[in-house]
Amino acid sequence: MQDTAEGSDAVLTSARQAGVALPPPGRADDKTPHEVHPRSGIRQWLGAARPLFFAGLVGLVVLGIHVLALRAGAHPRSGRTEYGLHTAAMVVAALAVGAVWWARRTGRTWDSDLLPALFAGLAGLTMLTALHGTPFDAYGVQGDQSFRTAMVTRFADTWQLVDYTYRDLPGYYAPGYFWLLGRAAYLTGVAPWHILKFGAIAVAFAVPSVSYLFWRRLVAPRHAALISAIPLIVPDLYESYGWLVQLAVIPWWLEAVHGLTRSGLRRRHPIVLGLIGAVLFCVYYYYFFLFVLVFPLFLAMQWRRGELDRRAAGRGLLVLGIAALGSAVFWAPLAWNFLTAPHFESLNNRWITLNSGDLALPMLEPSVVGALCLLGLGYLILTAREALSRSLLVVLVALYLWHALGFVFLALDVPLMSFRMKALVPLVLLSAAALGLVRGVRWILGRISVPAMWPVVAVGAGLLALLVGDGFVNRVVDDPRIHAAHNETLPDGTLPPFHDTDKQPTLPAATRVDALIQATYRGAGHPVVLSDRTHLFAYQPYYGFVQWNANYSHPTAQYHRRLEFLEETAGSVSPVEFAAKTGDNSHDRIDAIVLRVDGDNLVYRTYDDDFPFGTKARTIMIPSRLVTSEHFELTEIDGYLVAVRRPVGA
Repeated sequence: MQDTAEGSDAVLTSARQAGVALPPPGRADDKTPHEVHPRSGIRQWLGAARPLFFAGLVGLVVLGIHVLALRAGAHPRSGRTEYGLHTAAMVVAALAVGAVWWARRTGRTWDSDLLPALFAGLAGLTMLTALHGTPFDAYGVQGDQSFRTAMVTRFADTWQLVDYTYRDLPGYYAPGYFWLLGRAAYLTGVAPWHILKFGAIAVAFAVPSVSYLFWRRLVAPRHAALISAIPLIVPDLYESYGWLVQLAVIPWWLEAVHGLTRSGLRRRHPIVLGLIGAVLFCVYYYYFFLFVLVFPLFLAMQWRRGELDRRAAGRGLLVLGIAALGSAVFWAPLAWNFLTAPHFESLNNRWITLNSGDLALPMLEPSVVGALCLLGLGYLILTAREALSRSLLVVLVALYLWHALGFVFLALDVPLMSFRMKALVPLVLLSAAALGLVRGVRWILGRISVPAMWPVVAVGAGLLALLVGDGFVNRVVDDPRIHAAHNETLPDGTLPPFHDTDKQPTLPAATRVDALIQATYRGAGHPVVLSDRTHLFAYQPYYGFVQWNANYSHPTAQYHRRLEFLEETAGSVSPVEFAAKTGDNSHDRIDAIVLRVDGDNLVYRTYDDDFPFGTKARTIMIPSRLVTSEHFELTEIDGYLVAVRRPVGA
C-alpha cells in the first residue's frame, strides 16, 4: 500500500497507507495525461517539454514588452513604469485564473504548465525593468557583490576553478553559477561585471519553472504549479544563485533520498539524481549541511514506524555518493589544499550580526504570508501520516535543530552560520500551505454542492495570485539594493543614466588605473596588486596580495600573516628594503600598489575579523618615502598613488 500526499491523484510511492487526516476526493481531470490513458513516446516527450515551450513563449513576450518600453524611453524608476508593473501583476493573475478555469472546463491539463511560465514572466519583467539603465546587479559592487563580481571576472579569464583573489589557490566558494556567467562573458564578449545583472534576471525568470519541475515529481502538476508561485513570495534578490538552490534542493532531496514520487512516476535513475545533486552543490552547497540532520532523523522515523527499508536507504546513499563524486571537481582540490596547506584559518564563517540568532517564525507574523505559513504548519501536523507531510516535518524539525546546534558551536567559537538556513523555513511551510489550500477547497466543495462556490473559489484564487504578483513587484521596486545599483560608480567614474539627482560618484575612475597598470606592468600573467579598491578586482582579473575583507579571504591564504607582513614591511628603513621585501617574500610578489595618499603615508584599509561583532576596520600606514621611482613607476591619479614595479635592471 502507498501513502497519500495530497489526494488520490498524487499517491506517493514510498510507504504504506496508515490513514488520512483529511478526506482527499480525487478528480480525473487533475491527473496527468499519462495517468488517464497510454500515450505514444513522442507525445510524452512533447508533454514533458510543454513547460519549457510556455516559458520560452512568455520569455519572448517579456522581451517584446521590454523593447517597446525602451523605444518609448521608459524610466525604470518613474511612477508610470511602476504603474505598468503593477498592471502586469493584475494581468498575470487574471491569465492564471482564466487558464485554470478554461482548462478544467475543457478537460485539459495544460494550465499547470502555463502557470509557472506566467509567474516567471512577471518576475523576469520586473527585474529587467527595475535594473534597466544600470549595468550592475542589485547593490552594485558593494558588500558581497564585490567578491561575486570578482569571481565572474576571474572565470571570464580562466576556465579553471581558482580563487577570485589569491594566486595559485583553488576556489573555496561554490563556483557553479559564477563559472557559468564568467564563461558566458568570455564567449559573448560582454563585460564580466555586467553579466552578473543578466544572471540575476535569468534566475528570476527561471525560479518558478525550476520549482515547478522539481515539485511535480512529488505532487500533482496543478499543485506544483501553485507551489511555483512561492519564489515570488520569498525572493532573494541579493543572492540569486542561493535563491535558485533553495527552491530545488528540498524536492530533490525528497525524491533522491526519501524515495518520494507521485503516482504514475518512477524515480529517476540514481545517476541522474546524483548529478542533479552535484550541480546544486556546486552552485550553493550550504543547504546540504542540513541533510546531516535530516537523513538520520528520517531513518529514525522510518524505523519507529516499522518501515525502515535498508535497500531504499542504500539507494539514497548511492545517490549522495554520486553527487559527491560529481561535485569532486570543486571540493576535491579544495580539500587537498586544506589538508596540505601550512596554515588553515577559516574566516568566512565568522560573519555575524545582531539579528543572526533570530528564530525563523514566519507562522507567527501578523500578515497574509504569516497566515499561510500557519496553515502550512497545521496541514503538515494534520496529515502527518502521509509520507510527504512526514518528510517535510522532518526537514522543518531539522531546520530548528540546526539553529540550536548553531549556538552550541557558536559557544565553542566554531560558528556554523546557521542563520543561513532560515530561508528554508517559509519555503517548507508555504509549500505545505499550497497543498493544504487545494485539499481544503476540495473538502469543502465535496460537501457543499452550491454552484456559486466555484466563482468564490475563482475570485479567491485570483486575489491570492494578485497578492503574490503585486507583492513581488513592490519588493523589487522598493528594494534599496536595486536603487544602489543605479547609484553605483561606473568604471569610467560616472554614474548610470537613471541615478538619483542628489548622488555623485563616490570613487575615482577605475579605467585610468587599469590602463596605467596594463601599460606599465611587464611581468608574466596578471599582476598581484596591493589595494583596498574593490572595484579594481571586480573589473579586472588582477590578483590581490591580501583580501579587503577577512570574511572573503581564502582559508589557506594566511590573511592575518599577510597583514602582519605588511605592517612589518611598512617599518622598513629604506626604499631598497621595502622593494626587496615586497618583491620576494613567502606570500606573493607585489607587482603593483594602488593606495590612497594621506599626507606622507599610503593607506591600506581592510575589514578584519571581530567575531562575534562582525568586522572592524584595520588600517596600515605605509610611508610614501618607501615607494620610490627607483623601483616603481609612480603616477598619482585622483588622490591614489599607482606604483607599478619596474623590471629588474630597468
